[in-house]
Amino acid sequence: MSKGLLPRLRITAPTGSTVTASWNDKTITLKEIEEGVFEADVPVLAPWEVTATLDEDSKTTVVDVNDVARFEKTIKYATIYGVTWDDTSRTDWTRTDAAADFTDPIPAVNNGNGSSPFDDLMPWSGMQKVNRDGGVMVSIPKFWYKITQIGNQMSIQIADGPKDGFSVSPAHMDRGDGKGERDVVYVGRYHCANSTYKSETGKTPMNNQTRSTFRTQCHNLGSTTWLMGWPMRFTLFLLYLVEFADWNSQAKIGKGCGNNSGVQNMGYTDGMTYHTGTSLSSRDTYGLGTQYRWIEGLWDNVYDWIDECYNSSNGLMLILNPTNSSDNSGGVSVGTPSSGYPSKFTYKSVSGTFPLFIPSEASNSETTYSCDVWYFGAGYPCVCAGGSYSQVGSRGLFCWNCSGATDKGAYFGGRLQELP
Repeated sequence: MSKGLLPRLRITAPTGSTVTASWNDKTITLKEIEEGVFEADVPVLAPWEVTATLDEDSKTTVVDVNDVARFEKTIKYATIYGVTWDDTSRTDWTRTDAAADFTDPIPAVNNGNGSSPFDDLMPWSGMQKVNRDGGVMVSIPKFWYKITQIGNQMSIQIADGPKDGFSVSPAHMDRGDGKGERDVVYVGRYHCANSTYKSETGKTPMNNQTRSTFRTQCHNLGSTTWLMGWPMRFTLFLLYLVEFADWNSQAKIGKGCGNNSGVQNMGYTDGMTYHTGTSLSSRDTYGLGTQYRWIEGLWDNVYDWIDECYNSSNGLMLILNPTNSSDNSGGVSVGTPSSGYPSKFTYKSVSGTFPLFIPSEASNSETTYSCDVWYFGAGYPCVCAGGSYSQVGSRGLFCWNCSGATDKGAYFGGRLQELP
């Protein structure tokens, strides 16, 4: 920096913001020199805390001012995308907030092209295939969400940055394991593969094993690798619902399921160039074919055993720390979900868990309301989700089932999650 020349902060932020820079007891207000561009000289080489505020939005970042003449930084407030369901017999939701004018996504059919207004938006754009110790995984960046219920109306909002009144997405939240919040988590692109339990293509899914066996074998792959838990599955619920604004994943993406007789090799979406859709010739055709944001078979081939939860006489028990996963002990009750086809949901915010919803009435069908069946039978503690190879219209993304602790039928598989 030239002698006598003060370093200059140049901040890009939404026009009309108030932008200040603070260090120790000094605070400087930056001037908006043109639309959305704020500048000020700072008298000290130091890490300056820059805060931009507009109405109820505020964001703070640190700019380390060293010996360079000008320092540039862009500050962006959180953007919110939302949907609202009015508890009618229709399966679709109404788009709100920044998504209010979005068109519906067009998933691929027959390995063709697709599009979504969310493709360039975080967190959806950050969902990418990556190779990890557990095999091929899909990354999910941290986001923030809010569920609101007024009467029978329920709303979901997702923000791409911190926002007052919003919670960190369930899969990324502090699990009480000493690692705090995760910036990114990973979920298996494929079901756990036969014999290896990894997320691998070209193999049949591992099946015919109990949930506790899956729990052990998945964790044997690495210290941060686990059987997928309820917080991860619910995180996928939030992402899908705000993007597709419809309960009926089978109608929107593809019927999926399978051949109605047994498990088949995974990797049937490997030829797809678009992240969401079906490899089959029609969305209305049963058979292996579906993926959502590169995650194959969320309702195809086998159910996924879901950990970090169990069904009990006290209701659905949720466990945040996967180390404590169990079939019969610990956890916090979020109430007893109604079994059947949900026609009404109740928002739950229980200390020790995360904001969520569970069905409180079930009196509809596979084509109305929330059209996937939930079954929580007494005496069946182990929870699973999705569909299997059976061709059933109520076995989409939101299908839940449960079974016994020693059950290990051909229908039951699993999926990895990694919490680094």
